[in-house]
Amino acid sequence: MAGIRPKLRMRPLPTQRRYIESEGTLNPINLASQNVVVLALGNLMRTDDAAGMLALTRLAGDERLPAGVRLVEGGTLGLELLYQVEHASLLLVLDAVDAKEPPGTLMLFRGEAVEALPCGQSIHLLGMADLLSALRLTERAPSEVVLIGIQPESTGWGTQLTPTVEASLPRLIEAALDQIAAWQSRTADALASAEACS
Repeated sequence: MAGIRPKLRMRPLPTQRRYIESEGTLNPINLASQNVVVLALGNLMRTDDAAGMLALTRLAGDERLPAGVRLVEGGTLGLELLYQVEHASLLLVLDAVDAKEPPGTLMLFRGEAVEALPCGQSIHLLGMADLLSALRLTERAPSEVVLIGIQPESTGWGTQLTPTVEASLPRLIEAALDQIAAWQSRTADALASAEACS
């Protein structure tokens, strides 16, 4: 089964963005019941700022992506993404984050650490903070939010990643898959415990 690639279905959204949803039965545990959403932020016209968006595109074609995980191209949108993520119980965000680290460095932020990030570190974090606040106000906040950031080298105008960030993109994708696998493992453990109790 590991060699079977998921079918991809693309649907237009009201904001003219799109999401890619994997279908099929690649793994014994389907994460759809957990409503896992991977949200990519970034601007495809600003060199390394596009890293999250480009990682999402490659992730969509990766055969290791479990069935039921929804991928959302958030771009530079903020509150407009409410409809796409309002039912996520587990939210994984991919974005370029300027933490003054060496270019290509990966950073992992969980829960409150995501909201504590200064908005100056990513031009999208203000919109992200607004989005998470709106989800809390509507009592639809995810039970867990994880942000995997990559340190950009440049966010000037341009349609290609810098070589350093391009070389680090596979590690960003691996980190995303690792986080999804960790959630999947936790889901499997919870199901096993529930079956043992019944």
